[in-house]
Amino acid sequence: MTAETRVVIRAPDHLGDAVMALPGIWSLTALGPTVVHTRGRWARELYAGLEVRDGDDVPDSAGLAVMFKPSWHASRVWRHLPTIGIGPRWRYRKTLVPQLEHRRDGYARIVLAAGAAAPGPAVFSPRGVRSPLPERFVALNPWTPTRTARWRGFSALAAALDVPTIAFCGPGEGEVVRAELAGVTVLEALPLADLAASLAGCAVFVSNDSGAAHFAAACGAPVVMVHGSTASETTGVGVGVERPERLWCQPCYRKSCGWGTPCLAVDVATVLAAVRTIWGRGASPP
Repeated sequence: MTAETRVVIRAPDHLGDAVMALPGIWSLTALGPTVVHTRGRWARELYAGLEVRDGDDVPDSAGLAVMFKPSWHASRVWRHLPTIGIGPRWRYRKTLVPQLEHRRDGYARIVLAAGAAAPGPAVFSPRGVRSPLPERFVALNPWTPTRTARWRGFSALAAALDVPTIAFCGPGEGEVVRAELAGVTVLEALPLADLAASLAGCAVFVSNDSGAAHFAAACGAPVVMVHGSTASETTGVGVGVERPERLWCQPCYRKSCGWGTPCLAVDVATVLAAVRTIWGRGASPP
């Protein structure tokens, strides 16, 4: 692989997966000029400094193509390229066998197979404008469009916390979050760099399994992640919290559930204990 090799990357379209892939993407840039293809609206902020193109823009040629997005359609439209990815046999020019592993470890395997250095942890370093917030606070990320990952205990958790509490949410989510968390300050649709700066005083970031949680961890915030249809050993970050005993169907990673999402029966007290442990090493927050 020479310095002139043109590297094209099909990055994930969801923020959480993109953050997990971020160290690998930066590692691949050492192999040559790099272009990142994705449909994520946050992509130019997350990949600041790299050339970013729309995910539907298929490259004509490349010295190396890397497929982080596990999509049959993406693999078909990129099959004319020397692509490396994980999947069934012969799916890509160089196909890696699927394993039971954390998603970030799968991305690391792809990077190593491409000849790049082993990626480290996900880190997002740009900092923008910090919102006027308390010096130290607990952050809540109560909303996700995925019903099987949307824990319903955030309102009770906010009521039980006797420390400054701030809620963060994405574009168009403010109304539903304010209705759920009455009396809690809600910050909506912050640019990634401003969100990173605003998390400077975050002592604990409590979230569903979502992109915001992975991004908060990449900014250095301690994370408590509540799992329902997902599992900490495959997509988690920080401290994972789930129901006392897993159901036969967990984890399923489905977007809908015909049984009323019993996987999300996670006690508020369990999450509160995890928050207090991080805040004060087992003591109640002052």
